[in-house]
Amino acid sequence: MKREVVIVTGLSGGGKTTVLNILEDLSYYTIDNMPIGMEKFLFYTNLEKIAIGIDIRTFQSLEDFLSVMQGLREKKISYRIIFVEASKEVILSRYHLTRRHHPLKESTLLKSIEKEIAFMSSIKEMADGVIDTSFLKPRDLEPKIKAILKVQGCSREINIHLQSFGFKYGLPIDVDLVFDVRFLPNPYYQEELKAKNGNDPEVVHYIKSFPISEEFYKKLYDFISFLIPQYIAEGKKHLSIGIGCSGGKHRSVAFVNTLYEDLKKENKWRVYKSHREQEFGNW
Repeated sequence: MKREVVIVTGLSGGGKTTVLNILEDLSYYTIDNMPIGMEKFLFYTNLEKIAIGIDIRTFQSLEDFLSVMQGLREKKISYRIIFVEASKEVILSRYHLTRRHHPLKESTLLKSIEKEIAFMSSIKEMADGVIDTSFLKPRDLEPKIKAILKVQGCSREINIHLQSFGFKYGLPIDVDLVFDVRFLPNPYYQEELKAKNGNDPEVVHYIKSFPISEEFYKKLYDFISFLIPQYIAEGKKHLSIGIGCSGGKHRSVAFVNTLYEDLKKENKWRVYKSHREQEFGNW
């Protein structure tokens, strides 16, 4: 089993916890402030992706840190080191904002920061990547982390949920976008289709037989395909899209099914679907 271990270290107030949170979203099992000696659990665990936060509270000397790295190498466990920092001015500002104590507890906060910078300089040189968070927002960190770890296909990290529903039963409360397809021809008024639903080929064929349906679907697909990367760029992890018709049985179901299949074919995103009124027993 190939194990991925990421060591996240750096300056106190630099943003280490935020980086660990992002790694957790990337399916890493995260441990913050792991004491020296605890790294031995890596020799036996079945976890494949692990991120460990280590800072100046964890070790008393550079040798302590090097002993952890040496132990991993001896067990042939590969690892990468991400060093997180910020300027002295920004770290000072962050500490004043949070009113937390610096772990070194020197006579002044500035002296504590400067002592830590000097102490961590050797570890910084060992890092596979350094991230300066001074002027970054949390959403800006993920691409930098992925670049260091050489992670590809970042867009797969968004979960897209497509949901059909009926307006007569109310709007879903958990959707980000809602599209109304009640303007399309309604199979309900065709006697042979009334009892069927949007999962049935006859209903799908009827809906698609109208040029307006095909035109609208193409515009809808293009619009959603445009929006998804914009949401990803903003750091959004979940996108829920509702498509509604009168009863949530024919048109909305057919459109959700078609959109689901086409987005899955792209092989870029995690896509799920559900039909609310079917689940609620409304048809």
